[in-house]
Amino acid sequence: MLDDADAIVFFADGRESHPLADPARLAKIRDLARRGVGLAFLHYCIDPPPGGQADLTAWMGGCYEPGFSQNPVNTTKTTPVGDHPITRGCSGYIAEDEWYFDLRFRPNDANVVPVLTGRLPPRTPQDKVLGWAYTRPDGGRGFGFAGGHYTSNWRQEPFRKLVLNAILWVAKAEVPRDGVRSASTWRFASIPNFPAADLGYPQDGWEETLDYVLKAIRAEEPEFVLVPGDLVQGNWPDKAAVEQRAAACYPAWMKRMADHGLTCYAALGDGEIGGPPWPDDKAALASLCKRQFQRYLNMPRNGPLRMQGTAFSLIYEDTLFVALDVFERPGGASGGIVPQVTGEQLQWLEGVLADNPGVGHVVVVGHVPVLAAGAPAGSDGLVLAGGRDSALWQALKKRRVDLYLCAGSGSAACTQADGIVQIAHGGKLGRSPGINYLVATVYPDRIDLELKEVAVVGESTRPPQAGVRLADEVRAKGFDVIGTAVLHRGAAGAVLSTATGCFRD
Repeated sequence: MLDDADAIVFFADGRESHPLADPARLAKIRDLARRGVGLAFLHYCIDPPPGGQADLTAWMGGCYEPGFSQNPVNTTKTTPVGDHPITRGCSGYIAEDEWYFDLRFRPNDANVVPVLTGRLPPRTPQDKVLGWAYTRPDGGRGFGFAGGHYTSNWRQEPFRKLVLNAILWVAKAEVPRDGVRSASTWRFASIPNFPAADLGYPQDGWEETLDYVLKAIRAEEPEFVLVPGDLVQGNWPDKAAVEQRAAACYPAWMKRMADHGLTCYAALGDGEIGGPPWPDDKAALASLCKRQFQRYLNMPRNGPLRMQGTAFSLIYEDTLFVALDVFERPGGASGGIVPQVTGEQLQWLEGVLADNPGVGHVVVVGHVPVLAAGAPAGSDGLVLAGGRDSALWQALKKRRVDLYLCAGSGSAACTQADGIVQIAHGGKLGRSPGINYLVATVYPDRIDLELKEVAVVGESTRPPQAGVRLADEVRAKGFDVIGTAVLHRGAAGAVLSTATGCFRD
């Protein structure tokens, strides 16, 4: 099989466990390299087997050298460099990986061409080579790539593109002008305010309805579910209550979602910090409440230092998602806390948006609406301080964000301004006439939106409710589609077309 290969790609363990630690295999690849077969080595296998450093250096122009090179796990901004076929259509991105750097390259060899760099190590960052191409004297081609430790990174289209381009290049195939397009069609869902109640699992009076809703979402086959806040009601009066109720409610919430086969990314809502208003004694508990959220929800910890786990970002396929902690500090008419994004978090957000130009779509998630006109107030009547004039909205406008998702007060509304689409939706079980969820089908050139709603009956008008249920006729009918639209990016920003229902202006 190898005798007929134009290129061979190694993605395996290195050093003593390297596939080429077998002398017979090493000899075979030496022979193929002499015939001009292209060779690519990804991640750990750029660390050569004992006695193989000279071979890997000859085949791809450089490799990992124990005692000289480094391989700690770091989050870094990557940048494609140079005008090379491997970099066609590639743009930068931020990724956490076990990036190998300080590699040993052939000295003074112009045929060793860096194609990807990253700023490492974090304390004294310099541009380190993370991907490179090499044209051998015999015309054969080699490629090395330092990333690939976390399999989740391969679900990022910007991360994949450069490697896929390189595989074509080492095989002496033509790399498309815009690079290899590999982004698949996929879905995510959004369900704010779910369930906005302090529940165990299972919970008497609630579980049948919760199960019905989550099975409906699971049937949409989303890769994950966004929850823009209010997982709990959270009106916990003191330190002991905060710690006790968080320990009971958050693991129950996570297990319910996991048992329904749903991966979730949750943003912080006002319920997670007690709900408004926030007099001084209540505001003083906010930091403790946030620590419980960080501890039990275990969201990605790549946000600002003091908000790791409450503000975070992730890339899936060609879409960047950023979740915000919109409850920063005391002050404002709502009591001791005002919804806003400023200072360190704002700088972090601007950096994330600027440092991921390789994505095709950008979705930002925050609990409260920014655009108040035409949109329902947040789930407790909250809106972001400054609205459209806020530093947050101006940052979203500057960096061409497509979609801002937030919680509504029970109804759903879509508002557009400055090339950004805001969708406020949700509904609190037992306290709103219905509950809705958003399904987004993501294509490389657009996002199809569909909002679905079902009427819910609360068993009590005073929280904590005894339970929630669906009327028999509602259960038989299922969720109603209350709005559809197609979001695509025009010259002036995101645009909705073929909008129906709640997505119409």
